[in-house]
Order: sequence, then C-alpha cells, then structure tokens
Amino acid sequence: MELKDKIKEVGVENCLFIFPFRPIRTVMGLIAYTSSNDEEADLPAVINEERYKIEDGYKITLQCTVPGFGKKHLYQTDLKALIERGIATMYRKEETK
Repeated sequence: MELKDKIKEVGVENCLFIFPFRPIRTVMGLIAYTSSNDEEADLPAVINEERYKIEDGYKITLQCTVPGFGKKHLYQTDLKALIERGIATMYRKEETK
C-alpha cells in the first residue's frame, strides 16, 4: 500500500508523525537555518498541505508541532522508507490520547 493511500484511509487531519527534527537557529531575526551540528530530536509533526498535496503522491511536508523546529519536505517514498526502517513513526491522533 502506498503512503498516500494509508494517509487517505486515516485522514490527513488524523495523522501524527514522530520524526527527527533539528532546531531552527536565527541570526539577527532575519536568517533562519538548521545546523547539522545540532542533535536531532524525535518530535511530533502533522501534515501541512500548503505546498504539496497528499493526493499528488509526490512530496509531503511535515510540520513540527513544537515551536522552533519548522518543517521537513520529503518525497512520499522516502518517508515510507523511513517509517519502514523505524526512523519515523506514523500514528492516528486518537491512538496517542
């Protein structure tokens, strides 16, 4: 089953991911970046469809729910592989309550 089919089955609004994020650093309030020197933290994220639609089967944006950690844009196939390898985890929101 493709990831987009699993997401559609659960519902985009009901998906919650645990995904490794690095904190966003800012310089003079103008430049934002992440540093590979910072350790990754496994944090909760939701799907953001502003840029990529799940239905397209192309890319997916995961928006961290913790302030200061931003977004990750991934190919849906890459996210599926990360889930299969145990690096990322997908939940239904009601499973986390």
